[in-house]
Amino acid sequence: MRWMWGVVGLVVVVVAVAVVALSLALGQSSTAVSELELGDCFDLTTLSPGVADQAVETVERVDLIDCEEAHLTQVVLVGELNPDGDLDYPSDTVLFEQIDRRCVEASSLVGDQFGLLPVAPTEISWNRVGGRFHCLAVPFGGRAWTGTLLRSGPSG
Repeated sequence: MRWMWGVVGLVVVVVAVAVVALSLALGQSSTAVSELELGDCFDLTTLSPGVADQAVETVERVDLIDCEEAHLTQVVLVGELNPDGDLDYPSDTVLFEQIDRRCVEASSLVGDQFGLLPVAPTEISWNRVGGRFHCLAVPFGGRAWTGTLLRSGPSG
């Protein structure tokens, strides 16, 4: 009878290890914002209510969604402000002015039902990712949509 309890205990330990491993694997499926690619779709649910009233909201990772599924955000422009890695990190004002200007230039890509949210590199990632920035399309009114906003699909 003792051996049966030993087997049950071993099974419980194996199942617990499998659950922890699965949780860790699923937790690593998210994508760093700095690694987002043109056309990527996801839900930007980490923004605080009233985020438009806040100066900066920090989002480090997102879970990508197939664009054919309902989603709230799509990357419509990716660019670099420091491609050679030789520029000093600018002030927040200068950084967001540069990115906002590029996002406004891309507004024709999304139409008047979407706003563009600029995403800036951090000071830590500035040289590592070439000053990579993103412009994210988000629908006015927060209604999810399916499909892509890019004319040639997710690959741009």
